Amino acid sequence: MARSFATLFFTLDVLMSVRWYKKQKTGTTIFVRYLLGSAYLPPRLASAGYVIFRRVLPFPDLAFFIDIEPDVALRRIRSRGHTPEMFETKSRLEVVRRVAMQLIKDEWIQIDNSVDGDIPFKEVERVLLERDARRSG
Repeated sequence: MARSFATLFFTLDVLMSVRWYKKQKTGTTIFVRYLLGSAYLPPRLASAGYVIFRRVLPFPDLAFFIDIEPDVALRRIRSRGHTPEMFETKSRLEVVRRVAMQLIKDEWIQIDNSVDGDIPFKEVERVLLERDARRSG
């Protein structure tokens, strides 16, 4: 029942955000979280949800998928000292990660965030600098 409500509220959130986006005339809006939020839908609906949201939502010139091993994610979740949410179990993190990996295909740049420290940030920075150099050159 909780998953059904989560799916319903996720969908309503997307629709309300799209409505808000269409009213905006300027600025920067980031919607990619909705696209990969589709990975939390029941696996049989995830791909269809992604395709629908991909058609409706704006897509950036550059999209990063910040990947993390489920065990590392759980360690970080526990370290924050909050009660874990319903999707924050090893089995759910494994399923969502597997589904997300199928959704990102070739459109997303994958960054490994399983290492502690600033290595993932440096990798994002490297990609951005490389892209900037290609545009300038």
